[in-house]
Amino acid sequence: MYRIDSMYEPMVEALLAARSENKADRWMACVAFWLGRQQIYNVPDYWLALAARITSGLDAADKDAILDQLSNKEAALVSSATEWPEAPASLLSIVAGWSLEPEPVDLYAYAASKRYAVETGGIIIDGEMRIMTDRASQSLITGAYNYVQANPEVAMKFKTVSGFVELTAGQMAAIANAVGAHVQAAFAAEGEVNAQIIAGSISTKAEIDAFAWPSNAAASPST
Repeated sequence: MYRIDSMYEPMVEALLAARSENKADRWMACVAFWLGRQQIYNVPDYWLALAARITSGLDAADKDAILDQLSNKEAALVSSATEWPEAPASLLSIVAGWSLEPEPVDLYAYAASKRYAVETGGIIIDGEMRIMTDRASQSLITGAYNYVQANPEVAMKFKTVSGFVELTAGQMAAIANAVGAHVQAAFAAEGEVNAQIIAGSISTKAEIDAFAWPSNAAASPST
């Protein structure tokens, strides 16, 4: 079920917005007179004074069309209207309560989620070998690296995104170093983003996304 007062809100907001932009149209006068007659938000004098001032500034045809519908008292207000009335504090307080402040964005948390997406998004080595860098893959690569260090003569079977390959100890070490460098670059980028958030040079999620994250990785975090 709709609240009756909620039906007034768009009318009042549109009228006050038009007034702030120094617009004066016939519809504004009609709305303001109606709000005054209905004593909306207990400020009828303001609405009627606003309606009178708007009407006084209209062209002759629009002004006459409105005057034909006014009481003698309302018409007298139009004749004497010279200044724009100030909006009552009580009305401004009501209007301010309609618009909730947006929830603040946790830029640090967003930067962390962006770093995680980059860190775990994978890398491409030698332009063709795509290596997964999710946390489980990082652990497996670390284990494989440690193994070949102790057994340098062993050829390792290693599973990439595109399938199994056979790697020498040197190739396995190169992969481990590339993954380690990628992960460190992702964390270094997050650290720089945080520093720029503190400095005020980054203040939006879009600016975090636009930062120079490691280019060999994926994606944006979920929003």
